Amino acid sequence: MISFFVGLVLLSNTLADDSVGGVQDDHGCLTGAGYTWCKSSGSCMRGWVTPCEDNFNGCVDCLQKQRLGMNIACPGQCDNIAIDPLPPNPLPPNPLPPYICSDLICMMYCPSGHRLDENGCQMCQCNDPPISVAPPISVDQHTNNCPLVQPSCDGHTYVCPKLTEITHCNAGGIDGYTTYQLSLVVQPNTYVRSIYAIYGNDDLKNVMYIPPAYQSPDNHGQNIGGVDVYMNNVLPDTTYDSWLTIGLTDGDPSNTISAVGIDFNSWTEYSGLVITNGAVFVMDPQDIDLTIQGTEIIIAQLTVPTLSTSTAIFNVQGKTDTITTQWSELNIKFPLIAHSNIDTNTIPLNCVSWFDGCNSCVSNNGVLSACTRLMCFIEDEPQCLQYSTPGH
Repeated sequence: MISFFVGLVLLSNTLADDSVGGVQDDHGCLTGAGYTWCKSSGSCMRGWVTPCEDNFNGCVDCLQKQRLGMNIACPGQCDNIAIDPLPPNPLPPNPLPPYICSDLICMMYCPSGHRLDENGCQMCQCNDPPISVAPPISVDQHTNNCPLVQPSCDGHTYVCPKLTEITHCNAGGIDGYTTYQLSLVVQPNTYVRSIYAIYGNDDLKNVMYIPPAYQSPDNHGQNIGGVDVYMNNVLPDTTYDSWLTIGLTDGDPSNTISAVGIDFNSWTEYSGLVITNGAVFVMDPQDIDLTIQGTEIIIAQLTVPTLSTSTAIFNVQGKTDTITTQWSELNIKFPLIAHSNIDTNTIPLNCVSWFDGCNSCVSNNGVLSACTRLMCFIEDEPQCLQYSTPGH
């Protein structure tokens, strides 16, 4: 794969005659965009993207400086040098046989499920009910009356897409619109350390597509990094503005991220963005550090018409915990499908624990399997107790 930053450097060079990047140094390098003069190559470059021999003496020196925190790129042949390789993780020589739980089933009904002992077996004790921090709404978004369909993670290795609704069951925001935040969840054992760019690249047929979305008139022109909390409080309309980002949602007061090759002026609630050679990127790729596996990072907020069925598509690039190794994930899709009321007797496909009005059952793709065996004289309203995907 051609590195995204190669295209980014080329694109930035084509804009050198404009004001992009700000002040130039004595060599004509756009210092505001991160460029410095590299004497050995006789050109302007970003030190963390393109290797410059001015900064190091050979691979060993370059990699050592990276490990000590210097933000520089090393030549491609340096990737073949092992840096603190991960030790093997062998299984114990004599693993214990799996513990077999008793066939006896507790007849106590627990709305939030039963507690498990140290062997993972069900006990006759109930879990505490979950604490909800969301404001009260007319329809319970945590039941099957208001399900949010999560994007598929199929075909992705490093990150999985996730949707979170900022409005509540399509209500409480801009009339006729639903507001979503789009995020990426880092997968376990992938050693992802950072995400530094979301981009579109026509050369590889990997276009980034952002559907038409509501643009707040009170926050006009602010398209990356989110919105400052002060603006949200003074002008509530800005809470539902649409924007792109990499982790930041506070308006990016420190100018940590930037964008290139994206015509934000054409992005309206009637016209989307087809990005073929552009990106939102972190000025310093080490700023967004995801050393904890399972980290979730927001990449966009979109307010779209409630009845629309659009899909946002992203390409993502970052580094692993070896620092010098890049990773990328292509064509990550976020179908923006609004909530819909469903028959209370229909089991949602992503429901894993279903209450049929009397007993709780294990569910898989809408089909029930093991259930409790309580005798009930009065049946309650059926509902899903637990979903397999995060969100509602």
